Amino acid sequence: MLVLPETLSTAIRTELAALPSARWLAAAQAISERYRGPRGDTAPLVSGDEQALGYAALIMPATYAQLHGAMAATAARIPGWQPQSMLDLGSGPGTALWAAHEHWPSLTHFSAWEREPAFITLGKKLAGRGNQVLQRATWQQRDLRAVQLDGQYDLVVLGHVLNELDEASQVALVAAAWAATTGVLLIVEPGTSTAFPIVRRARDQLRDAEAQTIAPCAHNAPCPLVDDWCHFPQRLKRPDFQRRARGAPSEWEEAKFSYAAMARFPPTSPIWGRVIREVVWNKAYAEAHVSAVDGILDVRALKRHKDDFRRVKNLDWGAPLEQPL
Repeated sequence: MLVLPETLSTAIRTELAALPSARWLAAAQAISERYRGPRGDTAPLVSGDEQALGYAALIMPATYAQLHGAMAATAARIPGWQPQSMLDLGSGPGTALWAAHEHWPSLTHFSAWEREPAFITLGKKLAGRGNQVLQRATWQQRDLRAVQLDGQYDLVVLGHVLNELDEASQVALVAAAWAATTGVLLIVEPGTSTAFPIVRRARDQLRDAEAQTIAPCAHNAPCPLVDDWCHFPQRLKRPDFQRRARGAPSEWEEAKFSYAAMARFPPTSPIWGRVIREVVWNKAYAEAHVSAVDGILDVRALKRHKDDFRRVKNLDWGAPLEQPL
């Protein structure tokens, strides 16, 4: 189970303490309603400092978990990769910066582009409360609907960005992001049936540009899923302020996400497949739904074959498989 970095949790608590709890709780509730409802690409999710704090309390932990899960799967396929520079497009309060810093300590240069001034202000404050590396991040106020990227970066992240844009803007931004990428372009969206097609289109676009798939797929072929969608969970231990913002007594949640990690180079740690759904089992068998180099497979082990049954039953959703089961 993932726990938010203590430095980040403490920084969020400190910022929340500067505002009466009734105000940031009300802001969080308003954001929750807006987040769940339809929203045009011109309507910002957050406007103003109080709403930025409400976002940090309510949504930032789960977004961190999703980015962390996607980055962990990416890093596992390219264990020797040591990026130096990162560009986070649509950074919010810098969530992806924190997650990338955890996964790739080699990162020394961070750039964050964000449209909303309140997010930029909060992102700088959070980093300033104890993270000496992220304190040096460069922030720019940019609108990604009319963006011209400059510079080259080892790691470029589009986290929860494309779903807020129309399709033409998505295509333009993915092309610009790829042109700025010297290593890996990571796209992460909520794990929903409506967000997955956006990730798949972006992956197809990047494949056409000769990008190599790092994760989640075990191959660089077109997505073989038909009338289905691919997403993964990252279990998160909810910090106390998130439980208050959600009004939820549960101490954990499954933060689900869809993602594509595409690179200028192939993965150095090949896999045969990946579990793309929670394993099901009963008194007769255990079955895993797997996206493999051979296509989509249902791998079943009968209970009377105890070792095979146990092996399949204990597979985690999202687990990479080095060899056929």
